[in-house]
Amino acid sequence: MFRTMSTSTSSSSTSTETHRRAPRRWLENAALHTPPAFFAMTMGTGITSILLYNFPYRARWLEYAGTVVFALNVALFVLLFLATVARYAIWPVWGTVARHKVAGMFWGCMPMGLATVVNMICFVCVPAWGVRWAYTAYGLWWADVLFSIASNLGMLWMIFTRHEHTISTLAPTWLLPIVATVVAAASGGVVAQALAPFNPSLARGTLYVSWIVWGTGVPIALMVIALLIYRFAAGGPPAPGALASVFLPLGPCGQGSFGITTLGVVARSLAEKYATPMVPVSSSESMLRIADGIYASCILTGLILWGLALAWYVLAVAMFAEGVRRDPALLSVGKFTVGLWALTFPIGVWASASIVLAAELDSPAMRVIAAFVSAQVILHWFYVGTMTLWKMVRGELFNAPELEGMDVLKRWEQVARDIEAGYGKEADGHA
Repeated sequence: MFRTMSTSTSSSSTSTETHRRAPRRWLENAALHTPPAFFAMTMGTGITSILLYNFPYRARWLEYAGTVVFALNVALFVLLFLATVARYAIWPVWGTVARHKVAGMFWGCMPMGLATVVNMICFVCVPAWGVRWAYTAYGLWWADVLFSIASNLGMLWMIFTRHEHTISTLAPTWLLPIVATVVAAASGGVVAQALAPFNPSLARGTLYVSWIVWGTGVPIALMVIALLIYRFAAGGPPAPGALASVFLPLGPCGQGSFGITTLGVVARSLAEKYATPMVPVSSSESMLRIADGIYASCILTGLILWGLALAWYVLAVAMFAEGVRRDPALLSVGKFTVGLWALTFPIGVWASASIVLAAELDSPAMRVIAAFVSAQVILHWFYVGTMTLWKMVRGELFNAPELEGMDVLKRWEQVARDIEAGYGKEADGHA
């Protein structure tokens, strides 16, 4: 039974004071203060598992390590998903999160975290257990696509119609809901590759959808990056607490490169191995020529986006290093925030693009770059993971800034009383 929550007897108490009276049980408080930003942990953990499993210089022990991290990521995603469901089922804070200029942007983190799970299912489970896992990945991928598009277009609509922004409030976090569709499109290429041996026609349809979804993300992300260049030129880098967000533009560039390259690879594979053309053709020779053309155009597009990611990587490292030079305590446990998980996924997807391009171009130089960046991401993951666990042990991790100043306990107190009384639902007339 939940304990009945005591209410404030002072009519003059502020809403902030009411907010600070968190639910008494640790799990209840954790669920309330589990914002969408926490799914950045699944993004970082997921991309780490992918990089370990697909490291440019393959080793059996790295594949085992990647599989272990994959299992950890699945558990983490399930826990965060259940906490999120509990949060919005118990407390009426959905609208508050959506209207918040920063918190709502992190809704894109959930589908991106799910995409890493889908990809690892294709890498690990499909080769081991076959067609059922391929269709499992396909079903999860569709859920990921739908949520990604809703996050992307929904938050853009909120920015246009509900938020008030100036040049000073323009931030790299705008990219998060947009990049979700870029990640979903790239994941579609991985899913199509897993489906191809079992159902080439379905794999081809997956590629069609992935190209469309890629188009809803990459072009818009490039527009936002153009705005960010002006924002940084006019207003300087983000505040120290959000400095790691300078790496976020690597996301659409790196994942866009990985995605379009993978789509081209699978398109040619469908034509060569399974006689499945991407467009209607009059002969098998035409089918192969068209497939080669698609493959070549995707490789070139991937290289262009990879180059843009390289440029932004250099700039982001320089800005972040300058910030740390001015305040070395930024990396200390006292100033650690979940935002530092931006040191993992954006760089990691660029490493993934480097891995696939190194394989397709048979480039030793690209392979070395991929190995270096992958190792960097793995080290970053150990750092932010350790800091996150330390913050959680100290009871300082669960915090949702979007709830500041809001009496979120009014609904909770009534639910607790009803459960205690055996009704299990809210009484009539209560919010």
